[in-house]
This record gives sequence, structure tokens and C-alpha cells, in this order.
Amino acid sequence: FSGYDCDSDPCQNGGVCRISDGGGYACDCPIGTSGTNCEIDSLNECDSNPCQHPDAICQDKLGDYVCYCPPKHVGKNCELYDHNSPGGLGHAVIPRTDINSFYTKDLEKQRQECLQKNCPIKRGNFRCDEECNTYACDFDGNDCSLGINNPWANCTAPIKCWDVFGNGVCDEDCNNPQCLFDGRDCEKLLQPCNPIYDAYCQKHYANGHCDYGCNNAEC
Repeated sequence: FSGYDCDSDPCQNGGVCRISDGGGYACDCPIGTSGTNCEIDSLNECDSNPCQHPDAICQDKLGDYVCYCPPKHVGKNCELYDHNSPGGLGHAVIPRTDINSFYTKDLEKQRQECLQKNCPIKRGNFRCDEECNTYACDFDGNDCSLGINNPWANCTAPIKCWDVFGNGVCDEDCNNPQCLFDGRDCEKLLQPCNPIYDAYCQKHYANGHCDYGCNNAEC
């Protein structure tokens, strides 16, 4: 260790060492540090308020900073919402590689396998072919649904009721026994009992007297 050249790697905190014209060395320090060996924290990175959540706490570090995030927030600057996060020290979140293209390619591969299994021919043959009962193979034309042959066989609605089955929207064309009542999408949820009557109705329930304010399905 000579102390006068760069062989000993004297520069700290990412500083770059260079030989001085007059002998010895000099350190080119990164922003936020100074000193002969870049050992001094010369900038408070928290002054710029980098933490993006109002409840986050910023702590200055040598040439850097960290954010302590409140619950449900993550990221270097607590800039991302994550309902599973307990909070704490924020870390830079590396974006996940876009996997849509992967899934598209994988789905295409599965569909090629469906062709090899002759699933298009087997679809709708009123027999459950388990090897074809997948999304890529169109679920064997619904032959395996509910463990019976095509449960929509008797459904004559003008729309494909199996495509809108249980989607949360009432399709009247499918609201019949043959079309499996549209997955019960047309059943109306009961509204809550009028709060003016609620406590009264509970107290006077089945007391032998008809209280017209309580004489409804909600109460």
C-alpha cells in the first residue's frame, strides 16, 4: 500500500481513481460525496423529498437515501401500491418481463397439441374426452361440463348462453331451465331492510301482529 497511487483502490463509494499530474492520486467522486477518498456525505438526498407517499419517512445515506414505506406501499420511493405489503424499507421494484407474449406462444403450442389429439373432431360428440377438456381445446365443446353430456343441448336461445353464463349480467334469453337460468345472473339481490323499521321489525318478528312496515321480503 503506497498511499500515493490507485493500486490500493483508495476511492470509496463508487469514486473513480486517477493519477494526479503532480504525483499521487485524485478521486472523482459521485454526486453527493466529497473528500479525498469520497468518504464524506456532502448532500442530503432527502432534501428533494424523493419518497412519494406522504406517510413515508426518508433517511439520508452516503450518496443515496432510503424510504420507509407505510403499509400497502412498496418501491424505492414507496410509489407502488401492494395490498399485501406490511410496509417498511422500500426497495427498487424491477418490472416483471412482459409475459403476455409467453402466454400467447404457450397457448398456440397447446392448440397444436389439441390438433394432434384430434380434439376438433371430438368436440361436440357428446362424450367427455378428458385430454381435450382444456381452455386451448375449447373444453371439448362443453362435453365434460357438469359431468354430463353438453348441459346446453336443449338451450335454443339466439345467443351462446355458455359464453355469458354466470358473468354477472342478466341475459333474459338465457334465463330459463334449458339454458340453466343464465347462471343465476337474473336473480335480484334483496335490498336491505329500511333502517327506520329494521330494529323494530327484529324486535316484533313473529309476535302475532301484522306490521305493514315489516311485511316485505327485505324485513
